Amino acid sequence: MTSSVKPDRSGQQTVALSNEGFPLYGLLALSGAIFISMATEFLPGGLIPQIAADFDRSAGDAGHLITIFALTVILTAAPVAILTRRVPRKALILIAFALIGVGNIATVLSPSFEFLLAARVVGALAHGAFWSVVAAYPAHLVRPTQLAKATALTAAGGSVAGVVGIPLGNAVGQAFGWRVSFGVLAALVVLTGLLMAWKLPSIAVPRSIKHSSKGPPAARRDATLPAILIVCLLFILVVGAQNSFGTFNVVWLLDVAHMAPVAVPIMLFIGGVASAVGVALTGVLYNKFPIRLFLISIAVLVGLLGSLPVVAGSEPAVWLLSALLGAVFGGVPIMLQTRMMISASPRMRNAAAALQTTAINVGIGGGAFMGGLVLDRISLDVLPFWAAICMFVALVAAGLWEIYVRRRRNNGPRKEKVVNHGVYG
Repeated sequence: MTSSVKPDRSGQQTVALSNEGFPLYGLLALSGAIFISMATEFLPGGLIPQIAADFDRSAGDAGHLITIFALTVILTAAPVAILTRRVPRKALILIAFALIGVGNIATVLSPSFEFLLAARVVGALAHGAFWSVVAAYPAHLVRPTQLAKATALTAAGGSVAGVVGIPLGNAVGQAFGWRVSFGVLAALVVLTGLLMAWKLPSIAVPRSIKHSSKGPPAARRDATLPAILIVCLLFILVVGAQNSFGTFNVVWLLDVAHMAPVAVPIMLFIGGVASAVGVALTGVLYNKFPIRLFLISIAVLVGLLGSLPVVAGSEPAVWLLSALLGAVFGGVPIMLQTRMMISASPRMRNAAAALQTTAINVGIGGGAFMGGLVLDRISLDVLPFWAAICMFVALVAAGLWEIYVRRRRNNGPRKEKVVNHGVYG
């Protein structure tokens, strides 16, 4: 399917979809921008020891760099999405992406830990605006049958951030200092921004969204809202569980698994490669059996996280389980993002994208915060156990919702009305 750009009645440009081809280059440009945004958000997690030492802070304090970033996105993503709803989507992406670069430059120049926190707030404001558009963008460029593929392609940028960005940032931070890592990201913002300006197709805000406040109350209520909220809940639980351990993964590898510092970037690289494999497999398999793939993935994550403390004394086992964690978790956000855009009606997609961004960052910030509490008040050793318990809660919630959906589907006349409420398929 190819995409041609033409103006609508309002003068904005929108994408006209045809039946052939696939908007590959536009999605690749978007994927590159996602790489930068994800690396910006999570890079401090791989540099916690260096940042903490530079500012004479504890590892838990340094972990707040991720928490404050996520909290800012939580508080601002939805309001910013509302305030910018009439701004052309491509223009908003480019402006927000440029501000991510400004936040990285401020991070490089931070003279104090407090200034560094403020720089992270600036980057988070831009990040929230960026993701409130990016999450829904592929749904405007491709047909529903291609959405899983398109989502996997754009999300590959986040996987590459895990494969290359964060491990390389850790290595660069060890060799030249953590500030250099953020300086490299700032330079990449310029290059990727130019690529997006050139290759990313423009879209217009759908008229149905602009005028959704009009009409009778029954028309304003959208039947897909329950499914959107459930997907948001699952994002919070799954991402929160993963990040309660993932934020302090490097600290755990060094202090509990006693891994050599030079081996950490290699470990992160392997985990990132495994995550990319998981993303690719999800793009291929999701449409075939979405429910089973999601539930099995969450169950496997529970087992892997719970097993990490048991094998902490065996370095080969830690390497293996870490790689498997990356592979399995890599596909989980893709499944939820795809389900979100399939579940949401066209007029709710931008709102769903903003809610999704908020939910993800509730999970990121909440997970990092709770992980820091476990680290400071209990023990770093048990952190993977805590993450496994949280992931099990997500599994139970997903299973209960699927049971509810199946029962509603069997209610005869209402079957067709509730089919879109399913979280996985």
